[in-house]
Amino acid sequence: MTETQRREIKSHLMQGLDSLSTQWVGESLVVENCPDETDFASQLAQQGVNVAMLHRRMTRMRELENALKRLHETDYGTCEECSEEIGLARLKANPSARLCVSCQSALEDGLSH
Repeated sequence: MTETQRREIKSHLMQGLDSLSTQWVGESLVVENCPDETDFASQLAQQGVNVAMLHRRMTRMRELENALKRLHETDYGTCEECSEEIGLARLKANPSARLCVSCQSALEDGLSH
Protein backbone atom coordinates (compact mmCIF):
# COMPACT_ATOMS: atom_id res chain seq x y z
CA MET A 1 0.00 0.00 0.00
CA THR A 2 1.39 3.37 -0.98
CA GLU A 3 1.63 6.36 1.35
CA THR A 4 -0.95 8.18 -0.79
CA GLN A 5 -3.37 5.28 -0.34
CA ARG A 6 -2.75 5.30 3.42
CA ARG A 7 -3.52 9.04 3.58
CA GLU A 8 -6.67 8.46 1.55
CA ILE A 9 -7.81 5.70 3.89
CA LYS A 10 -6.94 7.82 6.95
CA SER A 11 -9.03 10.70 5.59
CA HIS A 12 -11.90 8.29 4.97
CA LEU A 13 -11.62 6.92 8.53
CA MET A 14 -11.57 10.40 10.05
CA GLN A 15 -14.62 11.45 8.02
CA GLY A 16 -16.46 8.31 9.14
CA LEU A 17 -15.66 8.96 12.80
CA ASP A 18 -16.69 12.59 12.48
CA SER A 19 -19.96 11.62 10.82
CA LEU A 20 -20.78 9.03 13.49
CA SER A 21 -19.89 11.47 16.28
CA THR A 22 -22.20 14.17 14.98
CA GLN A 23 -25.11 11.71 14.57
CA TRP A 24 -24.84 10.92 18.25
CA VAL A 25 -25.55 14.47 19.42
CA GLY A 26 -29.11 15.22 20.43
CA GLU A 27 -30.47 11.70 20.73
CA SER A 28 -32.36 10.97 23.90
CA LEU A 29 -32.90 7.60 25.50
CA VAL A 30 -35.54 8.87 27.90
CA VAL A 31 -39.07 7.43 27.87
CA GLU A 32 -41.68 9.88 29.05
CA ASN A 33 -44.51 8.76 31.26
CA CYS A 34 -47.83 9.16 29.52
CA PRO A 35 -51.37 8.10 30.44
CA ASP A 36 -52.07 6.39 27.12
CA GLU A 37 -50.71 2.82 27.09
CA THR A 38 -50.47 2.78 23.31
CA ASP A 39 -48.32 5.93 23.25
CA PHE A 40 -46.15 4.53 26.01
CA ALA A 41 -45.72 1.24 24.14
CA SER A 42 -44.83 3.20 21.02
CA GLN A 43 -42.22 5.18 22.97
CA LEU A 44 -40.73 1.96 24.35
CA ALA A 45 -40.52 0.46 20.88
CA GLN A 46 -38.84 3.59 19.53
CA GLN A 47 -36.35 3.56 22.39
CA GLY A 48 -35.52 -0.05 21.60
CA VAL A 49 -34.71 1.03 18.05
CA ASN A 50 -32.67 4.00 19.37
CA VAL A 51 -30.65 1.76 21.68
CA ALA A 52 -29.97 -0.71 18.87
CA MET A 53 -28.86 2.10 16.56
CA LEU A 54 -26.66 3.60 19.28
CA HIS A 55 -25.05 0.20 19.88
CA ARG A 56 -24.46 -0.24 16.16
CA ARG A 57 -22.95 3.23 15.87
CA MET A 58 -20.64 2.64 18.86
CA THR A 59 -19.50 -0.68 17.38
CA ARG A 60 -18.78 1.00 14.05
CA MET A 61 -16.84 3.79 15.78
CA ARG A 62 -14.69 1.19 17.58
CA GLU A 63 -14.04 -0.56 14.26
CA LEU A 64 -12.98 2.71 12.63
CA GLU A 65 -10.79 3.67 15.60
CA ASN A 66 -9.10 0.26 15.51
CA ALA A 67 -8.56 0.57 11.75
CA LEU A 68 -7.04 4.01 12.29
CA LYS A 69 -4.60 2.54 14.84
CA ARG A 70 -3.78 -0.37 12.51
CA LEU A 71 -3.29 1.92 9.51
CA HIS A 72 0.33 2.59 10.47
CA GLU A 73 1.18 -1.07 10.97
CA THR A 74 2.98 -2.77 8.12
CA ASP A 75 0.30 -5.46 7.79
CA TYR A 76 -2.64 -3.07 7.38
CA GLY A 77 -4.36 -3.87 4.11
CA THR A 78 -3.05 -7.44 4.12
CA CYS A 79 -5.50 -10.33 4.47
CA GLU A 80 -5.04 -12.10 7.80
CA GLU A 81 -5.98 -15.42 6.21
CA CYS A 82 -4.10 -15.62 2.90
CA SER A 83 -1.62 -12.71 3.27
CA GLU A 84 -2.68 -11.22 -0.07
CA GLU A 85 -3.30 -7.50 -0.35
CA ILE A 86 -6.86 -6.38 0.39
CA GLY A 87 -8.11 -4.25 -2.50
CA LEU A 88 -8.16 -0.49 -2.03
CA ALA A 89 -11.84 -0.34 -3.04
CA ARG A 90 -12.67 -2.83 -0.28
CA LEU A 91 -10.67 -0.86 2.28
CA LYS A 92 -12.46 2.33 1.26
CA ALA A 93 -15.82 0.62 1.61
CA ASN A 94 -14.81 -1.09 4.85
CA PRO A 95 -11.55 0.32 6.30
CA SER A 96 -11.70 -2.12 9.19
CA ALA A 97 -11.63 -5.13 6.83
CA ARG A 98 -9.11 -7.76 7.90
CA LEU A 99 -9.87 -10.26 5.15
CA CYS A 100 -9.86 -10.04 1.37
CA VAL A 101 -13.12 -10.62 -0.48
CA SER A 102 -12.31 -14.29 -1.21
CA CYS A 103 -11.43 -15.15 2.38
CA GLN A 104 -14.41 -13.20 3.74
CA SER A 105 -16.72 -15.08 1.38
CA ALA A 106 -15.20 -18.40 2.43
CA LEU A 107 -15.63 -17.48 6.10
CA GLU A 108 -19.26 -16.56 5.55
CA ASP A 109 -19.84 -19.79 3.65
CA GLY A 110 -18.24 -21.75 6.51
CA LEU A 111 -15.25 -22.82 4.43
CA SER A 112 -11.55 -22.31 4.94
CA HIS A 113 -8.69 -22.00 2.49
